Amino acid sequence: MNNFISAQRGSSPGGLVRYLFGPGSSREHTDQRIIAADVTLGLTEGTRLDHHADADAIYALGRDMDSHRILLGAAPPGGWVWHCAISLPPGEVLADAQWAEVTRTAIGRMGFEEATGRAPCRWIAVHHGRSVGGNEHIHLMVNLVREDGTLASTWNDRRTMSRVCADMERRYGLAVVEGRAGRGMPGYSKAEHQRMRAGEVPERQRIARLVRSCALVAGDEAEFVRRARRSGLSVRPRFSADRQEVVGYSVALRGREADAPDGAAKQVWFGGGRLAADLSLPRLREYWPAPTAQSSAKALAQWSRAADVAGPKEAPERVVYDSAVWRQAVARVDAVTAQLGQSAPQDAALWSSAARHAAALMAGLSTRLEGESPGPITATADLLARAAQTPAHPDRRLVRRGGLADLRKVAMVIRHAPTSPEMRLLLLAVVALTHTIGLWQQADRPRLATELDAGLTRVRAAYPPPSARELAAHLRSPNAPVPPIGPRVTDPAAQARRPVRRDQDRGGPSRGRGR
Repeated sequence: MNNFISAQRGSSPGGLVRYLFGPGSSREHTDQRIIAADVTLGLTEGTRLDHHADADAIYALGRDMDSHRILLGAAPPGGWVWHCAISLPPGEVLADAQWAEVTRTAIGRMGFEEATGRAPCRWIAVHHGRSVGGNEHIHLMVNLVREDGTLASTWNDRRTMSRVCADMERRYGLAVVEGRAGRGMPGYSKAEHQRMRAGEVPERQRIARLVRSCALVAGDEAEFVRRARRSGLSVRPRFSADRQEVVGYSVALRGREADAPDGAAKQVWFGGGRLAADLSLPRLREYWPAPTAQSSAKALAQWSRAADVAGPKEAPERVVYDSAVWRQAVARVDAVTAQLGQSAPQDAALWSSAARHAAALMAGLSTRLEGESPGPITATADLLARAAQTPAHPDRRLVRRGGLADLRKVAMVIRHAPTSPEMRLLLLAVVALTHTIGLWQQADRPRLATELDAGLTRVRAAYPPPSARELAAHLRSPNAPVPPIGPRVTDPAAQARRPVRRDQDRGGPSRGRGR
């Protein structure tokens, strides 16, 4: 359950009433009806008003919402109309009586009702049909001028309404909005939701995946900063007052101005904590060994460079990847999956740490296999990132028990090893790890567990195991070019258009991105 409070107060109750009962800017307002209202207005719950047939009644309601203020001659600077929309995710519904309870709870928590020494405000809640995005929702409108002419306070209204929504989610078994109960995944803005409906990936998601992957691969803080910048991110630090310590950071996608005419697209910067609670700098530092004087100096020097500069060229990593490297990575992931299978569900530190590591591995695989065309692997990486967010508590910090410490080596393989059909074997091993994490989520977050299961089904369908023929051919000629390892073609029309080669293994995927 989400709420959106208008950034500015209005000064025309009549105008807002006409809008609420009107057709809407995209003619999305249908079946408008009164959910609940202040008793002073004398309205019956469930009353429907049509903007054509009941125009006079709508105008009269607008006057009634403001008549006491006009009579008292009160005109608070900055406006006096408070407007909040409360919506559900697509597919969820509440009965009108339940919406009425949500409304009255919100009015009570905000202090708009009559109480000792306090006159009531006039308010009304209106239910619309589904929004353009398919969300059932209501609008709550309040005249902040009380019946005695005093002005109601809206201090901390966003936090108060967020708590109301959280309570109603629990009461009615609704999907829990991430970021509540200390889980720390910020909700998306209206603009981000619009881009997602248009098929675009919000910058915040893209940046978060890159940061996760870089943090797991990096051996220390200085290496993290270098890798982030070399991954296409602009990174800038937030220093302490004496500039001797970095206490935070912000990131943005690099090169947006060059891609847009006249600089129309500007860099959008996100603090680490705005990406997710576990991507703040203190939480990222949990990935790396305890700092020494030397490593701290190196990190400070790296942070101090310009936001887009990764530093002087260094010798490339001298890591030799032989033909067995992918199978070794699979074995490491399988060991972690087995470890979790024998762990108590109450060991939140272990499980949440496994989810953090798995999210980073899946993010790295999405880069190798999907590139700039996000698909089911990318979506699953984002779901794992949500699974990694747990209520703040001392035992929720990152741990590297058992095989978890070896997952950095797996991330290195994903990032640097030559392409091989066995990459899909590693993907399926991470899928099995993710399935185990999803089982852990069933008790606490069943909706997320269901989404994870559905996402894994799509990954398995798009990336089946490599055939014996593919593996044998690769083992015979490990240095030969490997065909692109992309998702299986499922569109019959695309299959018909694609030329068939005699030597092609028709059981495996044949197009997509690979590196």
